[in-house]
Amino acid sequence: MSRNKFNLRNVVTMIICLAGMTFFSGCDSPKNKLVKISFEGKKYDNLYLSADTGDSERLKIDGTSTDGHNWTFVIPDSISEITRYYAIRHKNDSLINENESNVHMIDFRTIIENDTLRGGYFNFDENKNSIELKGKFDTTALFENTFYVAELDSTFVIQTIVTDYFLMELPENRYLREFMQTPMFSFFYDRKNPNKPYEEFLVEYADKIKKNPNSLYYISFFSTTPNFYKSKEDYRNLFNLFSSEMQNSRWGTMAKMNFATVKLDGINDILLPNPLTKETEKIILEPTKYTLLCFSASWCGPCHKKIPLMKEIYEKTKENLNLVYLTTDESTTIDDWNTLMEKENIKWRSLWLTDKKLKSDWQISAIPDFILVYPDRNAKKILLNEEKDIQELYSLLNK
Repeated sequence: MSRNKFNLRNVVTMIICLAGMTFFSGCDSPKNKLVKISFEGKKYDNLYLSADTGDSERLKIDGTSTDGHNWTFVIPDSISEITRYYAIRHKNDSLINENESNVHMIDFRTIIENDTLRGGYFNFDENKNSIELKGKFDTTALFENTFYVAELDSTFVIQTIVTDYFLMELPENRYLREFMQTPMFSFFYDRKNPNKPYEEFLVEYADKIKKNPNSLYYISFFSTTPNFYKSKEDYRNLFNLFSSEMQNSRWGTMAKMNFATVKLDGINDILLPNPLTKETEKIILEPTKYTLLCFSASWCGPCHKKIPLMKEIYEKTKENLNLVYLTTDESTTIDDWNTLMEKENIKWRSLWLTDKKLKSDWQISAIPDFILVYPDRNAKKILLNEEKDIQELYSLLNK
């Protein structure tokens, strides 16, 4: 056999082996998830999924289509693992030019016994890697406009929401179905009965959870609404109705932080940049002391109103409590934060919360917010709205 033939055979063999290795290793690797949506009666030039991760900044997944009616979205595992729900959005240039916060939404309607259910939030059912949604364009609700006032960067603006509705059967997707049947679960709002008493909501929510204690929809919305409950006991009682799987899920752990301590392993080693020096520092400088994480921002009016209280707490507890400001400012406003710290003569440290995953993991969806970290790395969210909250903090530190 000639050397050339021998080399050629070796090369072909190596290619086949490498291809086989790639194939088999690919079988073991996690697969991306798919969302397929069919729109009858209307076509779009662009669509994207807005992925809500519990953070104020939503992730975008662009869709692909060959005809404008049938769309496919590929969801990376890194996104699907942390997403609370997905919603369909259309990039309407006329709205964006007016105000980037304006949105063009795509929602679904289901009519059951003359009752119209609606909703557009969905997520993957357990052990499912795909979602398929189909709808027929509802011409009776063509371009339904909603206007409301929102606060953006300390400025109040009027936002426009344009919604296209598609008629569909009651969906198989559990998240979307439960959202339609119980919209805004845990928000204590019923559009059909605006005066519904708080106690009736509690009974209704308890009944819903008992019937489906493994509901991703219930636990994910529940985890973001602790401030709607009149007491931690009410919140805890509902939490205890969820399955152990949901209680120990990402969203269950977030919910638990609002009434109980949770272990934050690794927090002693987390580094964040100092917004003034740009040097990285540990969040926890003295692990043997309590640390109060105070989430704030330069543009947050309610946060500014807390500054006198934070100064009082600092002076009274600086011997056994470390205060740390964690600003959620973006790079465009971080200089404003530094100016605020200098103007207010803040004596405790401030760090820049540039790690979006931390913000999401700790469920910092609104500020001001506070997390008390214990010396044993246990932590829980605390309120500092009333005098009893402050005295509870003082009592804990003096134990």
